[in-house]
Amino acid sequence: MNPAANSGGAGAQRELVLSLLINAVAPIAVFYGLRAAGVDQWTALMLGLVAPAVKTVHSVITKRRIDMLAGLIVTVLLLSVALSFLTGSPRTLLARDGWITAVAGGWILLTLPGTPYYLYALRTFTGGTLRERINAAWRDTPAFRRVVHAGTVIWGSALLLDAVSTVVLAYTLPVDSVPLIGALKLVALIVLAEVTSQVTFRRKGVPLLPAEPARDGR
Repeated sequence: MNPAANSGGAGAQRELVLSLLINAVAPIAVFYGLRAAGVDQWTALMLGLVAPAVKTVHSVITKRRIDMLAGLIVTVLLLSVALSFLTGSPRTLLARDGWITAVAGGWILLTLPGTPYYLYALRTFTGGTLRERINAAWRDTPAFRRVVHAGTVIWGSALLLDAVSTVVLAYTLPVDSVPLIGALKLVALIVLAEVTSQVTFRRKGVPLLPAEPARDGR
């Protein structure tokens, strides 16, 4: 087992958890905390964007680059905030979450012709010989590539479904109920996508992986 590869996977998992806390949990906590304190809906939603915005700026400064997905999401965020300033509507800010997940879902599907998102995820959260076997199967086995493409479609479709439903909810439900319902819906769709892609990979992808090389002395 490769300790460096395992530490890389653990680091990616910590980064994912931190991202979810800052981009999903923090805005909701800020919104409902401020609403309980009597702050109006629009202001509470705007202040809920501070933590994600700070994280984005910090990431760009520390990494000295901004990838295509991050750039698209930041663009959507800025446009939605600008439009909300013009309209003064909290529903515009609520709908932005749908546009952001639409960008993310569309980006995932656009990775299909090159390096699919699901292959990137497999490489990120595995290490050592398993990662080597995944890379070999991707390179040499067309059936395995179809499984990876299927996993990518599952994740992209889940996010697009969340996007459509989020925009609908933003303009139909009471404003105060949308953030919590939207978050619960997104979590449910992410869990569904994770379970479905994992089951697909274990049933159809794992049997296609090359055998793990025998270790010396065993």
